Formats: sequence, structure tokens, C-alpha cells
Amino acid sequence: MITGFSKKWRVPALGFLMIAVWLGPTNHSKAAETGQQIFQSLCTACHTIGEGRSVGPDLAGVTTRREEDWLKRQIKDPEGLIEENDPIAMQLLQESDNIPMVSLGLGDEEVAAVIAYLKSIEQQTDVVVGLPSQYVPTVLIGIVVLIILTLVGLRVGKKKVDVR
Repeated sequence: MITGFSKKWRVPALGFLMIAVWLGPTNHSKAAETGQQIFQSLCTACHTIGEGRSVGPDLAGVTTRREEDWLKRQIKDPEGLIEENDPIAMQLLQESDNIPMVSLGLGDEEVAAVIAYLKSIEQQTDVVVGLPSQYVPTVLIGIVVLIILTLVGLRVGKKKVDVR
């Protein structure tokens, strides 16, 4: 229970805390950051995102074109899909002049992080006008604080003062 607040301030304080937690960093964004680091260090030698084919395919939009389970298998064990004659893996192999993707030795969490990164790239828009997304939580918290202070000021302003 929230203590140190009068009863009338408990609900707004709880609401403010809930908004602050809701707007804070998520596990998904942390995974996407980790995935970006992995992608940049291990994948960019063969893949691009939105810049056309390199040795391997351009990965722009890959999480919307492929099932997530397939992506996990392709990232974790690409040779396994080729051995199974997976039609998509075989087509990608042919398009890459029979140069197979090598296994990178990534664990499940690392593979999930790379997929989270690829998804986060696809959710970004090309619009560069407006407030950068990293500032949105700060601005929203500032607006909530201003509303609370305004309500406090209105409440205090209603008190009667005797002028002598």
C-alpha cells in the first residue's frame, strides 16, 4: 500500500507510478539492442537490411515474410534446413550461388534477440519529422506532472483567505 500520501493523492500517485513503469524500457527493447549488436558483428558480412542483396539475402521485411519458427531454425541451424531440403532454404541457397549460410553458434536467447532487432527495424517508419521516440516517455511524464501540479494549484487556489 502507498503510504505517506493522504487518501486523495493515493490514486493519482499510483496512476503516475503505473505510467512511469509502462513507459520505461521493455525487455523487448533490450533484446532488440542486443540483437542489433549481434547482427552488426556477425550478420552484416553477408546480409543487409533494405540495401539490396549481398552474399545473402536482404533481410528487410523478413519477419513478415517468414514464420518466426522458421527464422529461428534458419539462424540457429541453417545447415539443418538444407539437409532437410526445406524449399525456402533451397531457394535461398540457389539465389546465393550455392554459398550456404554458416552456423553462427548462437543460443536461443541470442537468436530471439536478433529476431527482435529485425522486428524493431520493420516497425520503424521513414518519417523523420517530429519528436524522436526516445523522448516520448519523458514528454508524457512531464505532461502528467504538469496536470497534477495544475490540479494542486486549482485546489489550493480555492481556499478562502481573509484580507484585513
